[in-house]
Amino acid sequence: MNRLTAAAVVFILSALAPLFVRWLRARRWGLAVNVYVDPEDPRPKDVCGYLAEIARRLDERPERMRVVFHGRCSDGSSPALDLDKDRRLRVSMQGRRAETVDLRARWIADHPVPLDLQRAVLYVEPVDANRFRVMTAPPFVVPRFVYVLCSLVAAAGLVFFSPEPVAMALGVSIGCAVAVH
Repeated sequence: MNRLTAAAVVFILSALAPLFVRWLRARRWGLAVNVYVDPEDPRPKDVCGYLAEIARRLDERPERMRVVFHGRCSDGSSPALDLDKDRRLRVSMQGRRAETVDLRARWIADHPVPLDLQRAVLYVEPVDANRFRVMTAPPFVVPRFVYVLCSLVAAAGLVFFSPEPVAMALGVSIGCAVAVH
């Protein structure tokens, strides 16, 4: 294997490392909660009850949760989350009357609306006494020293005419940039 092939392999592996870390963090994010919607008789009121129960549990014991919705119905529709003009959470479904859950003082939505709950995963993180942030992806923050370290390693590789450190530094920095967004 020549040096250029080795550098390409190092680049690909180091670019995939931050993405693997992000995937692993998403799998280990807090308490796993599964929400099942009846595929034969889906009711938005049931989903509202689940969301109210999750909020009640977070009030009693604030903890990070990963809420997984299994909401595909037999007719192909699925529940959707939306926010109305009063910032109340609304659960709607095709052919059913929308139901609202008054969580506006607690539910901080960092997710796009309307959000299809067919196979959605919501990451819930307590913020303060009874408020919680709800996201569709867990936050992934890369410390600045990682980028500084990558630039130093790349500079050393350029000085010593070695492609492997340059490939590794570029791979890690590109992988981190992709994993953050």
